[in-house]
Amino acid sequence: MTRRQESSVSSATLFCLLIFLFSTEVEARFTPHVCSRSSCGDIEIIDYPFRLKTDPPGCGEIVFQLSCENNKTILEFHSGKYYVKQISYDDNRLRVVDFNLASGSCSLPYKSVSVDEIIDDHHYRLVSTTYTSFIKCSSNLSNQAYRLLPCLSGNGSSFYVSYDNYIISNLQGPCSFISRVPTVYQTVLFPSYDSILQMMQTGFDLEWSIGCWDSSFNYDCYKSGNYLPPWLAAFHTILNVLSEGEAVPLARVDSHENKLALGL
Repeated sequence: MTRRQESSVSSATLFCLLIFLFSTEVEARFTPHVCSRSSCGDIEIIDYPFRLKTDPPGCGEIVFQLSCENNKTILEFHSGKYYVKQISYDDNRLRVVDFNLASGSCSLPYKSVSVDEIIDDHHYRLVSTTYTSFIKCSSNLSNQAYRLLPCLSGNGSSFYVSYDNYIISNLQGPCSFISRVPTVYQTVLFPSYDSILQMMQTGFDLEWSIGCWDSSFNYDCYKSGNYLPPWLAAFHTILNVLSEGEAVPLARVDSHENKLALGL
């Protein structure tokens, strides 16, 4: 057998080994743990990828961790706190509502959300959702897009809420932005204060992904090593093998063959 034939056989052997290694790694990474289902209050099935804080280690994914407080399922999302009203495993969707707005009473959200943070989130994205914004003014507004919050207004300050509006501009008088919360989208123009409360109480939908959204671009998600798609997991494994020097002998053989071909 010639050196070139030996090199080809060695290359084929190493290639098969790499295929076996990264296929094993991908299978292990994407095979969920087999655990008993959990439940909390109205949410009777809490299954993979979700887990409760009280579940055993290895059950579900830590980035999809929920908690059970006073028999209510809670999702902590970008430092906000939300009641989980429904989980659809067929559609990969959650229906959640802000902790402070679930009762439908006059209140500010538990925490204001950042539009940019939600857009850049690697595991959740909004579905059929808009935003409701809260502002504070030192004088009254006559803009019908802003509805007065009677429970908070007084002592020289007026609080307003505006549906389907997250870019606050061209406000009358000295006003400042207070808070923002995702809200289910409905085709309604200038809804009343009571209608806005009802829509916020309805909550909004989050669609989840065990991998990364926009997989061609979310490198920040990949580099954590937690959720690699198969093609990147394969590439990651090959790089690890090469970095350990397993491919060096082939490189040397190829170099030697090139020298022989050149008569060196």
